[in-house]
Amino acid sequence: MHRKYCLSIAVLLVTLLALLQGCGFQLRGAADLPPSISPLYLQGVGEHDPLRRDLRQVFEGANIQLATEPSKASSILHITKQEQDRRVLSVDSRGKVVEYEIHQALEFELLDADGASLMERQSVGSQRAYENPETAILGKNQEERLLRRDLRLDLVRRIAYRIQEQFR
Repeated sequence: MHRKYCLSIAVLLVTLLALLQGCGFQLRGAADLPPSISPLYLQGVGEHDPLRRDLRQVFEGANIQLATEPSKASSILHITKQEQDRRVLSVDSRGKVVEYEIHQALEFELLDADGASLMERQSVGSQRAYENPETAILGKNQEERLLRRDLRLDLVRRIAYRIQEQFR
């Protein structure tokens, strides 16, 4: 009986995965970016900025080469503005912060090698809320760092998606 149950669950999972693949659903993975933007130069992001590392991973995962200088690039992804902030969402009866919201946003544009616009300047942003318990101070700091990383990855995915859609 147990074996039949496991077998039927396995068949159901395989069928579900086949249906999802057939309808165009894709698990998060490499973006389908146009090869015409390669090699791409990342501008407006510091060499040691985690955003640069995440952008590099997404573009290299999509087989887009990254140029080390603008003169060697076919296109330039120019990050024109980055913002991040934290605001209080709620306080308790003693005035202690119970919940925060963190926000990250950036503006970007895609240019060709001559500086002409391939994509107009656009904004992407993301936010998350998290609780602020009175205990576990170290845990709160770690949670905020992890949430900020997730927000940054979300922004990177949104940029890749917008580029993908622009060149479809």
